[in-house]
Amino acid sequence: MRVFIFAILNGVLLYLPFSRYELWFLILPALLMLLKTPNHKHYFLAGFTFFFMSLKCVNIASIQYGGVNPFLAYALFSVFVLFLTLYQMNLPLMLWKKLSAERLWTLPIFYSLFEVIRSYLPYGGFPWLLVGEMSADMPIIKYSLRFFTVYGESLLLWYIAYFLFKRKALPLLSLLLFVFLTGLYAKHKLLKELSSAVSIKVALVQTAIPQEDKLSEKSFKKHTKEMLSLVRSALKEKPDLIVLPESAFPFFFSDEFDKDRNEMFELSFQAPLLVGLIDIREGVKPYNSAYLIKDGQLVGYYDKIRLFPIGEYVPFPFAFLKDVFSAIGGIDYTPGKIWKPLTYKDIRVATPICFEVAYWDLVKKLSKEANLIAVITNDGWFNNSDCTHQHFTWARVRALENAKFVLWINNSGDTAVIDPSGKVLKKLPYMKRGILIYEVKLLG
Repeated sequence: MRVFIFAILNGVLLYLPFSRYELWFLILPALLMLLKTPNHKHYFLAGFTFFFMSLKCVNIASIQYGGVNPFLAYALFSVFVLFLTLYQMNLPLMLWKKLSAERLWTLPIFYSLFEVIRSYLPYGGFPWLLVGEMSADMPIIKYSLRFFTVYGESLLLWYIAYFLFKRKALPLLSLLLFVFLTGLYAKHKLLKELSSAVSIKVALVQTAIPQEDKLSEKSFKKHTKEMLSLVRSALKEKPDLIVLPESAFPFFFSDEFDKDRNEMFELSFQAPLLVGLIDIREGVKPYNSAYLIKDGQLVGYYDKIRLFPIGEYVPFPFAFLKDVFSAIGGIDYTPGKIWKPLTYKDIRVATPICFEVAYWDLVKKLSKEANLIAVITNDGWFNNSDCTHQHFTWARVRALENAKFVLWINNSGDTAVIDPSGKVLKKLPYMKRGILIYEVKLLG
């Protein structure tokens, strides 16, 4: 019973740093407990508790908005958590025991390696709940994300815990000094870049349309006039760019006969509009895209490249799920193929859509030639839960890694402006319809 309670406590300590409570400092005692008890039973119980508590909020989407029977939803969810636990906790532990003769100092390498692997495999991976995310809240150290990325930070945090566990003062102090000096250098570099950067005024529109309304075309359309009115209100502030969230309107981008769509184009004569919309092209292929419009013309668009399994496409061999769950029926979305920022005059904006912000390589590649990052999303599927908070944390991590301002434009909240140090400068409350006006700097 003591072993069981200790493992469950370890899982809870792993969960709390990723929760809405933002207890990031508990990540170190959680890692210390894993180092203290490297056996399969402990890792399984701790991992299952961690993933179950952290991700139980996904059931909001399947039960409340997908109409799935709660018992069935939690049964399938438990299978997913079991897979994650074995994949991230027990498989690296097994390989560590076999390949490394149980040398404890190598265990962090195996765990961190599997964070990378599960970020891409299978089906595009699940880059979520990574240890390195917690460094975004650590003074000075957070700036080193620019050089080490979230995966390198995972390894660093593991070794800080390891040296603490082994009570190796000199290696611990050396590692902390190294990371601290790297962070200081990254901060100095950022301040220098900020001093010569050009500022622009942005207007971010939080539409706050209830998710149940977005799932009904008729109910969704009832909000359109007010959304366009919000854009007109934003135009009065004379912004250099107006941004709306993912699937902000019920019309298709290419539907030239839709009056509301044409009114949106008319408004673009006053300022460039960046808006997330669904479109049907090439006959019957649906795309989830970001469109930049100015002077009634399309300036550029970005099609979402990394689609979310089950939510946006059903991978092989799970096609039968479409017959079981009506919410995922219909045609799969088509992935985009072009990696490019959207450009208008001096503004070069990278536009990862929704879950794409969790992919380090995608955001890095998109923002390489950009000077601003705008993440458009709709977290209404998860209400105001841990999932929404975890998603928002990725925006702060990506701001630090890419040393750029990140605009987080969410249908439900929190729409926000995040500076390159990961600091939230201004945000709108959850499900409050409104406009956020702020001046940001173009970096890069």
